[in-house]
Formats: sequence, C-alpha cells, structure tokens
Amino acid sequence: MNKILRGFSTVKSMKFIKDKQPIIKISELPSGIKIFTEQTAFPFASDIGICFKAGLRNELPSETGSLFSLNQHMYHISENDCLENFEQTLRTGCILDQTYDSELSYWKCQFIQEDFDMIVDVLLKLALTTKKIAKETRDQFKIMNIPQERMTVDEVIKKAAFGKHPLANAKTTAQILPKQEDFSRFQEQMLTSQNMIIGYAGVWSHEQFREYIEKKLVNHQQFFQRQLRKQTAPEFLSQTYALNDDKNDTIDIALLFKGIKWSDKNMPTQHILNQILGSSSSWSTGGPGKGMRSRTTLNLMQSIQSVEEASGISQIFSDAGIFGLRVQGPPASKQELYSSLIEEFRQLGQPMSDEEFFRGKNIAITLINLNLERQADRLEEQIKTTFLMGQNAVPLYESLFENVTKEQLQDYIKNLINNSEPTLMYYGKNVQDIPTLQQIKRNLRK
Repeated sequence: MNKILRGFSTVKSMKFIKDKQPIIKISELPSGIKIFTEQTAFPFASDIGICFKAGLRNELPSETGSLFSLNQHMYHISENDCLENFEQTLRTGCILDQTYDSELSYWKCQFIQEDFDMIVDVLLKLALTTKKIAKETRDQFKIMNIPQERMTVDEVIKKAAFGKHPLANAKTTAQILPKQEDFSRFQEQMLTSQNMIIGYAGVWSHEQFREYIEKKLVNHQQFFQRQLRKQTAPEFLSQTYALNDDKNDTIDIALLFKGIKWSDKNMPTQHILNQILGSSSSWSTGGPGKGMRSRTTLNLMQSIQSVEEASGISQIFSDAGIFGLRVQGPPASKQELYSSLIEEFRQLGQPMSDEEFFRGKNIAITLINLNLERQADRLEEQIKTTFLMGQNAVPLYESLFENVTKEQLQDYIKNLINNSEPTLMYYGKNVQDIPTLQQIKRNLRK
C-alpha cells in the first residue's frame, strides 16, 4: 500500500524509516569524470552538483570575465533557448545556481526525485555545452557605466604573497565580458572531463546513478574532445610590498607568511589560530562564537586608538596558502599600526590559556558542523574537498580538529617567527618608509 507523506515523495511502506548513516561512494568513469554519491534513506529532495577544478586563477588575462559571463548566461547556450531552459527548471520548482571562486566552478540544483530525468538533461546541457555571449548582453554592457573597481585588500594580499602568478591576478569582482573566442577557449580548455566531478545526494545507489549518468553523457560527445591545459603552482614571495592608493583614506598593513595548502596536516592548526585571532572588521551576534572576545578585537581594536580594523588572515588553496595578521587605520599612525601588528603576532606564539585554546577549537568545529547541516551544502563541500584535498575530508573534519593540541599551535607560530621568511604589505595612502625585511625579522624575533 502506498502512503503519501505530506510534502514528500511516495513511500511504499506503512512503517517509519529508521535513521541510517548515508552511504558515500566515489568512482571514476573511463573518460576521467569522477562520480560522487551520498545515498540517503530519507525521500525528501535530491541534490545534484557538477564541479570543475577551474576558477578565477585559471582565467588568462584575455579571458578575464569568463566565469562572470558563465554565471550571467546560466540558462543561455544559443540565442533562442534561454527561456526554454529556464522554463524547464521552473516547472519542476528546481533551484538552479552556478557559483565560482578562485579555484572551483560549481553548478547545483535541488529537486524531487520524480523530476530527476528532466533536471539532469538541462543541467548537463548547461554545464557541458560551449556557450556564446548573447548579443543583448553585449549591447547592455556597452551602455552601462560600470565603475572601475579598486583592488580589494584580499587581492592585494595575494599579489604581495604570490607576485605575478595567475592566482594573484584573479579579479574577484570583475564585471567584464571577454571576446567570444577567449570565452570559448576558457570553456574548452578548463571545463573538461579531466577535472570534473558529478555528485548526487538522494535515495539512488551509487551504481544506479553512475549507470544513469553514463547513458546521459553519450549525448555530449563534443564535450569529450576538450583537453585540459596545464597549470602551475604559485611560490610564496618574501618581500616588502607597497601599493599606493591616494583615493583611500586609510592604510592597511599586513604581516604575511607562507601558509599551508588544503591537504597539509597543519590545515586544522592554521584554521584554529585564525579563529583565535578573529576579525574586528565586522561584528554580529546570534551565532556560536560570535561576539567580541577575539584577540583582534580585545588586543587591537579596543586597546589601540589608531586601529580601526584588524583581522587574522588565512587563505588556503589546493597548492598554496597564506597566514598572517592585518590592521587598518589612519596613514598618520602607520608606525603605531606596524608596531601593534608585530607585537600581536609575537604574542600569538606565547603560552595561551586552556579556555582560549578550547574556545578557538570549538568555534571552528561548531561552524563547520553548522555549515554541513543541509544536504545540498554537505554534498558541495564533499565534492570540493575531493578536489582540494585529494579525498572526501568531510567525515574526517571533526577528528582532524579535535586532535590539534595547544602545543601544536604554539610550535606552528614559533616556526613561522623564527624560521620563515615574512612578507610585509602596505596598501593605501602614504605608503612610504616601509621597514626592511631585516628590521621586520629583528622586531619579530627580539
């Protein structure tokens, strides 16, 4: 007898379904495409995600704006099919989205299992077909007055750390339309079967989903002609880096060190340290660990009059990383800002209380668990960690963080101070008279 659960799919049972641990599997097709599944017992909604290891760092200078253009043409392939593709997803109530960052591009959709066939057809077509920029879009951009974006602090930090490497040149806010030939080249050389994962979370087994996707991919033979172009890993530069911006009324000073990549054993250590440093750039309440007990708030913003903002820096990539500390304030106080920056980083290597250590660790663990509550978010994180860390690290997160000791945190910082070559970044107005690397190391190690 079929019993309809209100708001859910048809279930052929009179009994409640007991909670079961999701069954997680990953395999690889002969084409190189990886298939990831999380089989669940609860028949509510299904999620599908298509991920490419291709982000802003992979755009050549002439291709800048390619990922932005893909996002703007999410439903668009040719001149006439945008509305049709949109209506197909709209009829199912599917929530379709396409996002990107420095390293990854991700298409995702949530739907009920009964609409699976229609959704997969549309999603594969939109993700695997080479798109063209619509004439209407180019016409609109010609008449729009899009202001030239100033570099963000994060962009300047990456330039100071990685120089001219493409990772440092990624334009996170670029609203630019590339030429069609450059746009097509990016898609055909960076969105390929060799750097792609198709993921699914729902009631189907791994074997069911894999077999189904293999049949659907037969309709996209042109996609398999694409060849992935090679990429290079960035090298951390030890230097003093100054970028003057007279339109900026403040100055940002950052002390940077070579950090870790996602797969490094010290990834949880750096993450916990960043929670202990915290950020006073913005403040909110209503979540675990939110408030004003971080070091950047207590020791810098609330204690030193010239510090208007302060934050820890932890940028982690698949092949590189940055760790450090940043302060912001009036240019006239840059010497006091520099001194407070150096002193606060030195203090990070000194013994800390158990309370502060466990607070930082628990904030890190709690925020991760909160961000993994939704099935769609969990699927996305598992797919992305498979690319960034070489394995699905989500089931390991809690133990990775729990195993970090207070001594490991202090040893990590002491090693940076005593054995690593730092970079000092100045960005804003009046960036002259920067300390030398020798002065920086001497101030840190005194």
